[in-house]
Parts: sequence; C-alpha cells; structure tokens
Amino acid sequence: MRNQKIENRNKKTRIGRVLCVFLFLFSIFHFLFSESRGAGMDNKTDADSAWGTIKGQIVYDGDPIPERKALDVSKDQEHCLGKGPILSEDWVVNKQNKGVRWTFVWLAPEPGGAAALPIHPTLKDLQNKEIEIDQPRCAFVPHCLGMREGQVLVAKNSAPIAHNIRWVGNPIKNPGGSNIIPGNGSFKIEGLKADKLPLIIECNIHPWMKGRVGVFDHPYFAVTDDNGNFEIKLAPAGAYRLKVYHESIGWRGGAAGRDGDKITIKGGGVTDLGKLGIKPSD
Repeated sequence: MRNQKIENRNKKTRIGRVLCVFLFLFSIFHFLFSESRGAGMDNKTDADSAWGTIKGQIVYDGDPIPERKALDVSKDQEHCLGKGPILSEDWVVNKQNKGVRWTFVWLAPEPGGAAALPIHPTLKDLQNKEIEIDQPRCAFVPHCLGMREGQVLVAKNSAPIAHNIRWVGNPIKNPGGSNIIPGNGSFKIEGLKADKLPLIIECNIHPWMKGRVGVFDHPYFAVTDDNGNFEIKLAPAGAYRLKVYHESIGWRGGAAGRDGDKITIKGGGVTDLGKLGIKPSD
C-alpha cells in the first residue's frame, strides 16, 4: 500500500513537471509569435503610409453646356449610320453634374525634382501586354485611352468595311504611321514611347474619325468616365503635380497648366481633389 502511494506521488510529480515544461514552451512560442506579428503589422502600416489613392471630378466650368452635334458622315453611310447619327466627341458633358468625359489626368514629379515617379511594387510590371482600340461603326472606341510604354496598341476593326489607322505624335519619340485594316482585321502598333501630349489617331478613309492615345512611363494616369470622375490608386504619398489635358482645350489652365497643379497625396488613405473645372477659354 505504501509503495502504491509513493508510485502515485511520483507519477503526479512527473505529470506536473511535464505540464510546467509545456506551459514554459507555450509562453515562449506565444511571445515570439506576438513579436513577429507586431513587427509584420508595423511593416505593413509603414508600407501603407507610403501610398495612397487620388480621386476627383473634371467638370465643365461654364454655361450653357455644349450640345453634341451630328458629324458629317460622307462615306459608307449605310454601315456608319446603321444605328443612328455619329455625334461629335469634342465635348461630352454630363447634363446632370457637368462631368466632362474623355479627359486625361496623370501624375508628374515636381519640376526640378526627381526625374521619375516612385512606382508601387505591385504596379512595376505591366498587367496586360496589349491594349485595344476598336472601330466598330465609324468611330474609335474608346475615343480616348491611356497606356504604358511597353504595351502594344492593338487597333481592331470589328466592322465589315475597311478602315485605316493613322497615328501622329512627337516626330522624335513617336513619328507615327498609317496602315489599312480590312474588315474584321487588326493591326498592332508597337514601340510607342511616353510623351508629354497624347497622340492623335485618325482614319483617313473616314476623315471625321479621330481619337487620342496617351502613353506614359508609369501607371498613374486615368481617363475620366461619363461622370467626369477619375481615380488613381497606389500612388506615391507626398508632393506631386496633377496634369489635366482635354483635346478641345489642351492643358487645364492654359499654358501655365502644362506644369500641372500642386497636390499632396495622403499616404494610407484617399486624397479627394473635389471638382476641377475646365472651360473652352482655357
């Protein structure tokens, strides 16, 4: 009986020792995991604070709002006008909120500052190698688009009739070219370089067809939607310039606007620039 009691006591002692070791190891693991997690969260917070989102709205600053006029379609009328008149896209203004569509908006470094913008690690590589513009019914779709240097512009022609694609830019960087695209065909334009102004695109067969293509050496650009809105994500926090360009007036603010507006991008949040007006007198 006495031996049995001693054995039970020894057994309890061993169990207690094992339990103490387990609790000791658990406390060490918990401490190390908490430290590691905390450091990771601090690093994530630091990373988030280095980047932010910019948004705003380009609005027509004047009255009355310009009406879109029907274009003079002088060729292939049966196809081109098959779904109604083709309207001018010189000014596409939302009558409800005065938002201006087809406006280029992009970031630029401060004049005299860094030559290039910092780029978020997830945006350094091109997401899509190709970007498309179509000519389904005698108008470019989209009318304006932005792309990055290194991407290939695929000019599609989903119409049954032949079209032409002609592009004109800086004679040194983008000397331009011209190519016939048969019905349901396409043509790839490669080697376009980032430039200060969007390229002009045209169809020589149908001379009313015009559009614009902006080429950038960074991902921080946008083309306004049908409400005049734009949003640029994962932009570098700090002081930069916001450039605004519309094909009918050029730079927002006239010649002085070529350097852009000074803005400060808030890291880890959204910088709402509100309403930015443009008008024909710009």
